[in-house]
Amino acid sequence: MNYSIAEVNNIVQGKLLNITDAQAARLFVSGIDFDSRQIQAGDLFLPIADHDNVSVHNLFADYTIAEKDGHNFIQAAMQKGAVASLADHEIATELPLILVSDTQLALWRLAQDYLQGINPKTIAVTGSNGKTTTKDLIASLLSMKFQVHKTHASYNNEIGVPMTILKMPAATQVLVIEMGMDRPGQLTALSKLVNEDIAVITMIGEAHIAFFKTRAKIADAKMEITAGLKENGVFIYNGDEPLLRERSHAINSRKLTFGEQEGNSFQVTDIQEDARLIFKVNQQRHAVQLLGKFNADNCAAAIAVAKEFSFSDELIQKGFDHLELTADRLQQLVGSKGETIISDVYNSNPTAALKALDILKDFPANGKKILVLGDMLELGKREVDLHLLLKDPLEHDAFDRVYLVGTVMKHLADQIEAQWYPSDSLNELIIDLQSYLSENDVVLLKASHGIHLEKVERALI
Repeated sequence: MNYSIAEVNNIVQGKLLNITDAQAARLFVSGIDFDSRQIQAGDLFLPIADHDNVSVHNLFADYTIAEKDGHNFIQAAMQKGAVASLADHEIATELPLILVSDTQLALWRLAQDYLQGINPKTIAVTGSNGKTTTKDLIASLLSMKFQVHKTHASYNNEIGVPMTILKMPAATQVLVIEMGMDRPGQLTALSKLVNEDIAVITMIGEAHIAFFKTRAKIADAKMEITAGLKENGVFIYNGDEPLLRERSHAINSRKLTFGEQEGNSFQVTDIQEDARLIFKVNQQRHAVQLLGKFNADNCAAAIAVAKEFSFSDELIQKGFDHLELTADRLQQLVGSKGETIISDVYNSNPTAALKALDILKDFPANGKKILVLGDMLELGKREVDLHLLLKDPLEHDAFDRVYLVGTVMKHLADQIEAQWYPSDSLNELIIDLQSYLSENDVVLLKASHGIHLEKVERALI
């Protein structure tokens, strides 16, 4: 990113304060951030205001910076080296300001301009489960031939997507964007911002069912990712999902499917788990360092994208061999006692939890198998029943001990043999785990991010 303050002001349709037009034309911005703690010298500061009339959409809850008015941190950003700040009202500061009606809308305008200037091939990925892993897989494969920039961590919402765009190096040839949503309209806006060449939907599950009520409505919302798909773009989706097959008929773009059923453009067969996940796609064998047989479908989605870029099977396998995964998604770690930790602590829903249980059941271990499950959030009025879906699988003798965390998990704990902890008693859980774990054990951590099992992960390491 290399804009003069004058250029930024023009793009966001703002008004300059504390700086002359001549100075603004000579002073350049090298980056942008909304967290004053992360500001680097030369950055533009983006204060996110905590108000109800944001022009695009409300922020996701996990952007805790939005719980405050970011304008209160303009001075802190200046001390860290910011050269200017956006603002939606006048502030007593010496830092040059670009006054706008809405800082979030200004962010989108800046991201759109920057994206058009770089003009990479764009790939958008969404889905109830697997979108982060699929984003990582696609980026790994395509990086074998191109300069690739991908979504960092959980930057997949109304702030994260434009921030991902603005942090893209000028030499980027392919941009792989993960898109999340929790209400109708969000993916429409994000897709139109990115204007992608390829749109991918991994699967439809129960995530955010508290808001959408049914899987059919979740499917409707996920299909919004095609709103900005280019006329000559490609829609790639899970062909095993009837809800997506039905809705795909309304899409005029070229379509490709992946999945385990016959008739898919990229059919997955012969799935095995050994030291690596081994599978075939259209009879071509591949292997990748991933946990869970379900990830073979995500690999097939990535292969479908790579084939659009004329990748050979050999180059695809090389990309799988160099895979780097986003943290906290089925990440395999080593604890302080030599135990294996399978950490999946960023998000959870019934489909993902059941898949995680299967991983632990099948995982090779010379020691004990321990399961730590926290509440699955945003499940609405059905939350108790959806948690109780885990009852029968948890009574499997594959697990030596089960620990449950959170208010809703208490209902499950009352029906199975398990140790239960309130969500504010993680320290007690950590002590109990540390006294029980030993070398060669395997412990799986799975919960929605609001339970903060990452604290347990860090303590065990």
